[in-house]
Amino acid sequence: MSDVDDLLTTLAKDSKQDGADFSGNNLKGISMSSASFIYATFMEANLSESELRGINFTNASMQQVSFKKARLKNVIFSNANLSEANFEEATLIDCTFTNCSMENSEFMSATFKNCDLRGANCNYSNMYSAIMEKSNLSFSRLMYAYLKQLELSECNMKGVNARGSDLSYSKLTNVELSGAILKYADLNTCTFKDVKLNNANLTGAELKDAHCSGIEGTETNFEGTDMTYANFENSNLQNAFLLEANLHGANFTNADLTDAYLVDANIAKAVTKGAKLDNTVLQ
Repeated sequence: MSDVDDLLTTLAKDSKQDGADFSGNNLKGISMSSASFIYATFMEANLSESELRGINFTNASMQQVSFKKARLKNVIFSNANLSEANFEEATLIDCTFTNCSMENSEFMSATFKNCDLRGANCNYSNMYSAIMEKSNLSFSRLMYAYLKQLELSECNMKGVNARGSDLSYSKLTNVELSGAILKYADLNTCTFKDVKLNNANLTGAELKDAHCSGIEGTETNFEGTDMTYANFENSNLQNAFLLEANLHGANFTNADLTDAYLVDANIAKAVTKGAKLDNTVLQ
């Protein structure tokens, strides 16, 4: 019998396989529903092209497991170890990854819908061209992750730590990033629409040619940020800290820069038509 047949036979007898070991099993294309694998081990198992519904992998050991092109719905991975896992082109709906370890994992072209990734560790992961809708990534870690061309809509990323990550050419719509850490992140040519960056830290970040019109960035730290030809039209940047920022050619038309701090900032060719500059510090 194949590994798929063996597991399905086992589940038919008892859907609760908590603590069981399925390391290295080839489960490609398996279809499972309503099973429990709490504290189970699936290290290096192949679950690519599988269809999983209502599965509980809480606290499971799943290093280097493959979910490539899998379809997952209502699957729980809370506190699981998914380091170096592969979710390339996978579809994940209503899945839970709270406090999950996913360092160095692959999510290229994956789709997340209504997923919970609060507190997840996704450092050094690859989410190139992934899509995330109505998902919660608050206080998750995405340090030095490859997030280029990532599409985010209606997501909560409050307090996320994405230091040094590559978000260039990404599209963020109605995203909460208040209190986020984006120090030294690459945000070049990104598009922000209805994004909240209040109290976020973007020290040394790259925002060249970024489209950030209408964002909320009150008390945001943009120290040393490169905003060359970025568009901040109609944005709220009250009390923003722009010490030594490069604002060459940046567009602040009708932006609110009340009480902003622009000491030693490069404002050559910056556009401030209609901007509010009450108590703005310019030296």
